Amino acid sequence: MNKKMTGRKLIRLSQIKEKMASEKLEEMDWVTFGVIVKKVTPQSTNNGKTFSIWRLNDLRDLMRYVSLFLFGEVHKGLWKTEQGTVIGLLNANPMKPKDVCLSIDHPQKVLIMGEALDLGTCKAKKKNGEPCTQTVNLNDCEYCQYHIQAQYKKLSAKRADLQSTFSGGRIPKKFARKGASLKERLCQDGFYYGGVSSASYAASV
Repeated sequence: MNKKMTGRKLIRLSQIKEKMASEKLEEMDWVTFGVIVKKVTPQSTNNGKTFSIWRLNDLRDLMRYVSLFLFGEVHKGLWKTEQGTVIGLLNANPMKPKDVCLSIDHPQKVLIMGEALDLGTCKAKKKNGEPCTQTVNLNDCEYCQYHIQAQYKKLSAKRADLQSTFSGGRIPKKFARKGASLKERLCQDGFYYGGVSSASYAASV
């Protein structure tokens, strides 16, 4: 891998948007890496040719995605690549729609590296009872930011109510602690959200 990277610039997938605005990527020898988090059903152009679209993320910034378009021989050679695969891209070509989009002009410019073991889906449930579908980095947490923040707000409100209740007397120690981390606030007393115990991800928050 070190040999393949010699003389080339590494650009994080989540930084490509900024780089496209400030530099001409088409004039650089550069590489990026990402995980296929979603595969769009193969589409057809007006002239009947089929192409694929992959949504990529580097699992660093889960709010930033890059769409990779696969045309011609690239589509034929790679469209069966499974979701969840880690790939490397060599000198991808920037495209000009609203979202950040890239394309590759040769199959050998895509390096298949294996399965992303840290790629997962949020373990919480939506208000309608259905499983949350947000992508998460399991190495960080099993829950998406939305559900972490939602539970944090509930616990904060509970803490405020208890402080008000005990304002004339002694506040229980576990609610009186100051400067507690997010992990401590979410997990010190234990809770269930979407049927899942906070203890199941205490080490991940």
